[in-house]
Amino acid sequence: MDEQKNGQAHPVGCACRACDPRGGQLAPGARRGIAAVKVRARGEDFRIVQVVGNLFVCSRANGNCCCGWGEKGRWVFDNEHWTAEWERRKIRNRLHLTFTGCLGPCAVGNNAMLQIHGRSVWFKDLNGPEYAGLVFDYAQAMLAAGRVLPPPAELADHVYERYLPPPDDRYVPFAAGEEDADGLERLDPVCLMDVDPATAKWTTEYRGRTIYFCAPGCKKAFLAEPEAYLVTVAGGT
Repeated sequence: MDEQKNGQAHPVGCACRACDPRGGQLAPGARRGIAAVKVRARGEDFRIVQVVGNLFVCSRANGNCCCGWGEKGRWVFDNEHWTAEWERRKIRNRLHLTFTGCLGPCAVGNNAMLQIHGRSVWFKDLNGPEYAGLVFDYAQAMLAAGRVLPPPAELADHVYERYLPPPDDRYVPFAAGEEDADGLERLDPVCLMDVDPATAKWTTEYRGRTIYFCAPGCKKAFLAEPEAYLVTVAGGT
């Protein structure tokens, strides 16, 4: 998969807001539809998928000074350890994963921070291979519930409040993004890259609709488990 090309469609650090920042809840077992907005940059329009949240993991490979440093008493990990858990769960179209340089207080690393449903959840002392799975289990539980949940017992001692409480719970958008429901038809459902139907090399027909892919790897992943990647779009499927 061409991650650089994918970065043009959904750049790291983009201003995606939560699917429902006002706190509405989904029916049990329901999955919120994908939404996209048009965002203009460098004189071009881009289709940006609005995800539910983003997990940030402090990583030595990305230029930090403590997390992942064995010589400083931290558990040593490769980014692939977190990426494999993320990819295995097929939640790319709802939760983004970003590796960062210094994140949070160095004294309590390994650190991570989950932004989901408008809330920031800070993790500390993730010094062991089991914590990637536990953090993603927690994130998936909140994706399924459609709201913020208390941390499970296994993570209770690894969560703390890094930020001061907000002055109120009202959501005020900083930018009026132009909704782009039609643009969803152009998205590769696996990597969320914007694919031009006129030049797409890899396609498949599914439920009376043509699905476009950026690469054969995405098409293969989709065909293996299509329902894991197709989330209902508002007003259709």
